[in-house]
Parts: sequence; C-alpha cells; structure tokens
Amino acid sequence: MFRRDYAEFYINGHWRTAETTDFFDVVSPRSGEKIGSVPAASKADVDAAVSAARDAFDKSSWPRLTPVERAGHLRRLADGLHQHSEELAELIAEEQGGTLFLAQVYQAVSGTMSFNYNAEMAETLQLEEVRISDLSHLAGGSDGGSIIPMAGKSLVVKEPVGVVATIPAFNFALPAIGQKAGPALVAGCTVVLKVPEANPLASFAVGEIMQEVGFPDGVLNIISARADSSDYLVCHPDVDMVSFTGSSEVGRKIGQSCGDLVRPVVLELGGKSAAIVLDDADMDTAISALVGASVASNSGQSCVAQSRILVSESRYDEFAHALALAFKGLKVGDPFESDTVVGPLITERHRDRVQAHIDQAVAEGATVRAGGGRPAHLKKGWYIEPTLLTDVTNDMAIAQEEIFGPVVVLIAYTDERDAVRIANESRYGLSGSVFTTDLAHGFEIARQIRTGTFSVNTFAADLGSPFGGYKQSGIGREHGTAGVQEFLVTKTISVDPGVDLPALVPGVPFGTGPGIQNS
Repeated sequence: MFRRDYAEFYINGHWRTAETTDFFDVVSPRSGEKIGSVPAASKADVDAAVSAARDAFDKSSWPRLTPVERAGHLRRLADGLHQHSEELAELIAEEQGGTLFLAQVYQAVSGTMSFNYNAEMAETLQLEEVRISDLSHLAGGSDGGSIIPMAGKSLVVKEPVGVVATIPAFNFALPAIGQKAGPALVAGCTVVLKVPEANPLASFAVGEIMQEVGFPDGVLNIISARADSSDYLVCHPDVDMVSFTGSSEVGRKIGQSCGDLVRPVVLELGGKSAAIVLDDADMDTAISALVGASVASNSGQSCVAQSRILVSESRYDEFAHALALAFKGLKVGDPFESDTVVGPLITERHRDRVQAHIDQAVAEGATVRAGGGRPAHLKKGWYIEPTLLTDVTNDMAIAQEEIFGPVVVLIAYTDERDAVRIANESRYGLSGSVFTTDLAHGFEIARQIRTGTFSVNTFAADLGSPFGGYKQSGIGREHGTAGVQEFLVTKTISVDPGVDLPALVPGVPFGTGPGIQNS
C-alpha cells in the first residue's frame, strides 16, 4: 500500500526530506476526516526540484536520447502504474471524492494510457527535415542578393524546450500527470510537477512507482506547494516553460508572469460549455448524454461540463421536466458505493461556494427544478444535490461563471441563430455540443461555435486529438501530436545554397511548401 503521510518530496530519483515545517492536511471529502499529509514546499525545496530537473536536462543523457529510447522509460512507468491501478483508484476516490467507478475506469488507468500513447507517438516523431528552396520565382525572378539570397539550403531541427513546470488541477490530478508530463518527456524535456493542494496523495504515489521501476533520476520531480512557492516555481530562472490547468483567474496570473519573462506557457483553463438541443433532437439520446456530461461527470467538477443547456421555447417545458426527473433519480452519496453517481465536492470551502452560486441565482430570479442544496441524509462530507435551474437568462451570473459543481442551467432560445448567439456569448470557449437527427447539420453548427472542442449527439473527449480552448479557456493544446509540439522549439541551421549539407543529413526527409525542392 502507498503511504498516506509524506515528509519528503520526490526529487532527483529519491525521497528528499523537505526543508519546511509547513504541511498540508489531506481531508477526505466524503467524511471530512484527515486521511494524510504532505509537506508544503519552501523556496529551498523548489530550488532543489528545479535544480534536479536542470541538471538532468543540461548534464544527463535524457534530452540527447532518441524519442524511441525515451519511450522505453515511459513504457516502464506506464506498466508500473498499471500494476498499481486498483490501489490508485481507491486512493483517488478517497482523497478527491469522485466515484470509485470513475477512478477505476479512467482516473487510475489514464496515466498508463497517456504514457503508453506518448511512447508510441515517439516512434513516428519527426524532429529533423531538410529544406532546399528557391523562392526567386515568387519575387518576380529576383535572386535577392549576397546578403539575403532567394535560394536556401537548411537543416531544420526541433529540440526540447528545457525544464517544464507542470501544474495540474485537482479534478483529474493523476490523469494530468500523463497528459502533461508524457509529451514533455517524449520531447526530451525534464519536469517539475507541482501537485494539487487538496488531493496530492495519488500524485505522490507516482514517485513511489517511479522509484520502483527505476525511472531516470531528475527527469520527473514531484513537489506540493502553497501559492507563494508555486509563484516562485512559475517564475524560477531555471524553468523554461509552464504547463498549467486550473481556473482562469490563476491562469491569467501565470500567463502574465510568463509574458513578462517571455516564457512559453500552455494554459488549460475554465469553461462554461453550452449544449444546444435542436427541435429535431431525440429526447432520450439528449437527456442521457447531457446528464452524463454535466452533473454526473465527477460531480460536475469538470472544465468541459455541459453546464448550459439551450432548448427552444417550444420544447423548454418538456426538457425541464425530463431533466429534473433525471437529476432527482441520481444517487448522491459515498463514492465507494457502487450505485453512487454524484459524490462529494473536493472541499468544504468549495461546497459552500457552489451553494452560494445557487442561492444568488435564485435571488436573481432562477427557479430550482431539482436539487438546490445539501442532501439531508448525508451528515458528513461536502455534498451538493444535482441541481437544475430554470428561468435562467444568459446574462445571469449562474450562466456566465464557472460553478464547477453539479449545477446546470436551462436557457430558452427563439431560433437556431439565437441558440448559436447564446452559446457564443461567454468569455469561455472550451467545449460544447449539439443534439440533432441531422448529423451533417450538427457539424455545421459546430463550425459556428467558438470553442476548442465540440461534440455532435454525444459528449466525447477525444484523448488522441488536440484539446484546449478559445478565449479565456486557455492557450495552447494538449493531447495528440499537438501536445508534443508544445514542448519543442525549432532551430534552422543553414549553409550557402551552393554548398552540400554535411554527411550527417542524408536520411533526413525533405520538407515541402512553396519553392521547396523535395529531393
């Protein structure tokens, strides 16, 4: 079994005693009782973790291995995670409050999938290409001059950006390790992982697994930290890039810090996603998908939750009744009980915040059609009933703010154009969906919505394709080949076009594009 109380951080391939007297108490959301503790890093602890990652990047062989060689290490880690998946699932359900079922089918196995996926991607990762060009015909026949000739001959290489600080959110903390660190490691980067404050235990357990499988020293380091030391990590002079998932408020601060430092950053931030139900939609299909993609998805603690449901005025009452009935039928309770659908929220403070949003919405004129408060039968833990609010307009705070709980608003639209307008009237742009019997028309609607991901007649998170947001939902992309590219920087090495490239270049593929020769 994994430890529940840690006094050390996983740094440079071993457990290093923390240089701090400050500790986080880890409290179970289902009981409100302490279940473990981890240290809160001092600046000296951050320095130690960054120094280990810096040395591993500058002095070890890691960034100079081929992607395929690095993939071998990722596969060993993936296998180690797989061997401990049952233990991880139980730990995740205990410290985060999501159902054991969700932990078993996704949270605890996602790391195995992500590290294996990125290892497989390494087999076809192309990091070099030859570019031989003559652009004179694009300049009206001019050959330029001796300083800037219109012809060129170069080797273009992609190199790892360096030391990456990765900061996941609490709701999918363990999956985020594979989704963030996996592509960074394949690219040749080294990583400092700052785990979420409320539920750090499963992430610390990854350090135990890394030690067990003999993962290279300093390549992936694990710490926990409060806000001041987290800020110090983001701005650390030996960090080359930051990858953050969390609230838009914190993301803006991190983005500003990285902008001041001219430091690349990937931000996966909040969402207030709209599901458009067209008049021809099949009700059973829509209701089933929307319940699963909103309140039943990790108790609504999901950045892609379909939390605004848009229905035409003619079908509004019909859907309000059906959704309310579905919400009332969901079991709220202990995440370890097999029939539980909605578990507790992550902390008491967050539960109170969600309740305050519901109360404010009612004060502004919304009607509670289902839920609206704490379950009377649950005396312990941080629970909120699945809540459906009707009579909501898109300008209300409940329709604009990310609630991050089991709360859905039902908004009426007049026609299809109005539905698209309402969906787009949000500062967020992370996800969305449409329900219609006309699949082709669903794709037409999808092209009109300003979001980074979108689904038709379902809710799908395609982990093999790019994921990220428009507007205040973030910068950059995770997953797929796009996820690896975020951690690479491009270098062009040129020679005089009349000179042959050196012998090391043969075998490197030729690039394509205007004026580029392919042989």
